[in-house]
Amino acid sequence: MNVLVDTRWRKLTWQRIIIYIACSIFLLHFFKSFSASSSSSVSLTTLPWYQQPHPGMPPFNQYATVNLTQHEREKLTQDMIAKASNLVSRAFPDIQTTIMGASLNKEQVQQFRSLVECWTSSGKWVKMDGPVKVMPHFQDPLYAKCDRKYKGEGQRDAVRYVWQSTCEPVKNNMDHSVNRDRWCKVLNGRHILVVGDLVQYQLHEIFLNTFRDGPTVCFGELNCREHTLCNEPYQETHLKYLRNDRLSNNQHTNINQGYPTVDIIEMPFAKPSFGRGYPIFILNRSPVHETDEEFMKGLIETMKTIRKNNPNTLVIYRSSSIGHPFCDDAEGPIEGLTDSDYKVLPFGWSETKRRNLIAKTIIEGAGGVYVDLGALTDLRPDGHVGGQDCLRYCIPGPLDSWMHILYQVFLALDGKIPLEK
Repeated sequence: MNVLVDTRWRKLTWQRIIIYIACSIFLLHFFKSFSASSSSSVSLTTLPWYQQPHPGMPPFNQYATVNLTQHEREKLTQDMIAKASNLVSRAFPDIQTTIMGASLNKEQVQQFRSLVECWTSSGKWVKMDGPVKVMPHFQDPLYAKCDRKYKGEGQRDAVRYVWQSTCEPVKNNMDHSVNRDRWCKVLNGRHILVVGDLVQYQLHEIFLNTFRDGPTVCFGELNCREHTLCNEPYQETHLKYLRNDRLSNNQHTNINQGYPTVDIIEMPFAKPSFGRGYPIFILNRSPVHETDEEFMKGLIETMKTIRKNNPNTLVIYRSSSIGHPFCDDAEGPIEGLTDSDYKVLPFGWSETKRRNLIAKTIIEGAGGVYVDLGALTDLRPDGHVGGQDCLRYCIPGPLDSWMHILYQVFLALDGKIPLEK
């Protein structure tokens, strides 16, 4: 039977050729259609620092509002600010015009907050001619690769940009000079607890670079040992870092049966012992993992716990920065971002501006200090570690300006510089 079928098939020579050609045409058409369909399904996007369009990234966040119009997002922001203001005024009815841990009167508090806002929101990145004085770096060896590829070529361009505000003294202090002795006098033995995510860990590192002359040991990025910032002839002052991405006021670490999750870390920091031992808290809360209402209620509860443990704790809140996808494309600072640009950003970064304004309302309403350092680095897609890490920055780099502004903040709180713009 098989022999008979084979013999008949060989006799159908032309029919065979036609079938082969038809099959080939069908397969070619199929693959072309599939390829065209695949390429059309990948949308290309562009951002101010892109050298060419890149594939769009999904929000990766169920709370992103990227489907709303700009007008709807602006209205949502105003509604959430009003809601946060109402909640915080009920939680802290007596200290909204006060900065706890500072000796400023009501008028001075208003002047101080206006001045700090001017330092961060009214300015630009200026490229300096020639070599720039940069902060020495002694800590994480990760950043060595930032300079390695520029070896023999002078300074990286990223370190040659300096933040210039329209308000003094940030306006004319273009060499980023920080007087360690003067800062130690202002701290006067008040220990500092830095709490937040991995970018906040970088803030902890540039504190060490500013105050110390050599490296210190820090075992990991979760719960760094206490370091000495100031010593004789000044009051001894310590710095400690704890990672708590949500700023939650939990009292115990969730070790998840010995396997802590890697996405969200919540090391306990809102304990009475920390309130007594650290008169200064520097906080940040970046991840977008809940609704705006849950975010504001959680932050208010944390501030209530801090005030309960030590009413006079000086709380300084650093605003959150965005990451810059495909940051290796960047060649320098940008002038700004539109709402359309923000909506392209993944990982909840599209919501950063609104969350920062909510945090500002709550922190100031609870007697704290809000410093919008994120406004500076949002304009710096350059200077990142790069590759897959377009959130953290090389050190030295754009974060040097953070330390300069914080230095001025501490001086102003202590009455060492004029508060008028």
